[in-house]
Amino acid sequence: MTKQPDSPGVGASVPIAAIIASLVAIALVAGGIYLYRAVNEEVAYRHLVIATGSESGAYHALGNGLKRILERSDAFSSVQIKSTDGSADNMQLIDSKNMGADLAFVQGDASPSTNARLITTLYDEVLHILVSTAGNNDIHNIYDLQGKKVSLGAAGSGTRGLAKRVLRHFDIKVMEDLVLPPLETARGLADGSIDAAFMLSAIPSALISELAQQDAVRFLSLANDEETSEEGDEAHALELIFPGVHRDTIPRSAYGRLPKLTAHTISVTAMLIAREDLDEDLVRSITAIVFGNRAGVSGLEGRELMIARKIRENYDPSSVNIPYHGGAIAYYHREEPPFFVEYAEALSLGLTLMLAVYSVFIALREWFRRRMKNRVDAYLLEVERLATDFQTLDHHQLVKLHAEMEKLRRSAFADLVAERLLADEAFLILQNHLRDELSDIKIQIEKSTGEPGNT
Repeated sequence: MTKQPDSPGVGASVPIAAIIASLVAIALVAGGIYLYRAVNEEVAYRHLVIATGSESGAYHALGNGLKRILERSDAFSSVQIKSTDGSADNMQLIDSKNMGADLAFVQGDASPSTNARLITTLYDEVLHILVSTAGNNDIHNIYDLQGKKVSLGAAGSGTRGLAKRVLRHFDIKVMEDLVLPPLETARGLADGSIDAAFMLSAIPSALISELAQQDAVRFLSLANDEETSEEGDEAHALELIFPGVHRDTIPRSAYGRLPKLTAHTISVTAMLIAREDLDEDLVRSITAIVFGNRAGVSGLEGRELMIARKIRENYDPSSVNIPYHGGAIAYYHREEPPFFVEYAEALSLGLTLMLAVYSVFIALREWFRRRMKNRVDAYLLEVERLATDFQTLDHHQLVKLHAEMEKLRRSAFADLVAERLLADEAFLILQNHLRDELSDIKIQIEKSTGEPGNT
């Protein structure tokens, strides 16, 4: 009977190990696809809450524009706008453990939160100090606000926080601190029920433009001489004292006929911030959407929000007091070349220098090797010279020759220890040759005396 081969043929069972390996591979592939889709869905269908400001302010208008372009990108399932009293409220919402807001608009001088991370700076918000023309006319500088009815802005607004710091710095105590939102403040200035007001806004402000057209206000300057901008005025002092505050001006006729002279004042930078724990890929997408959709009716600008055109990519961590979000940093670094490309010249120079040093090292090593080889050759020649015709020497000469050979052998070992010779094949040949010659000389010495071992 013919013996069947041991190897499996058609229809043979598959080894169990192969089945297990296949199942594991399928599970890994399926798991990877599921994880990829889950991550993408989290990024693509996230619900966002944006904290803005009062409904009549620029922050709220920008928030609506941001909502529009984010929803149009199909990156989010829904975007909610949350109107607030302003910058201080927004920072608290970002810092809230209940995740009160994912994104928010704040002023550059706002007290930083440990949970706040910067996406981008937006534009400069200029402090307008307005005096009602319907009231008394004895307010000519910032110190004349002492004992007057002044609107410092809504509770929780960045305007109010900055206004209070300005008054505190100059030790000015108003008679009545009015906590009013922008629209009520404008009405009070127009009818003379309040003497002055602080308004923080980009130039031009629609609300202030309306007041200027009615000749309801005049502009107060933070300088002794409204026609100069010399060092040492009040605006300069505030810039030195308050982080995030900068000297600025409201140009002459920025609001039609007003101001009649350039008004010196201060400004802060409006910022878009995010919670620190917001996904980096998500924030990078938001940053890209903002910079890719600034102008135009379909962008942040909409039909009338001209300040959106002032937004520029200006990544400068040293100029802000809020650290950038990792996702925003990834966006700003998107065009930076890879390390090896950016430092190609330096790496090429370093590699060239390294090769040059290595070549010099190789050349020196070969020189030393040749020098050591020549030294071994010199020893071999000396052995040959000494051993020439030693059979013709008498007993005394043979003993002397043996001593010279031993001295030569010790000298070769001393050179080896001092690294003037290498323990290579040439050195072994030298030692073997010396040993043979010494042995032959010793035999010849024994023959010359007839007494073995007697030298």
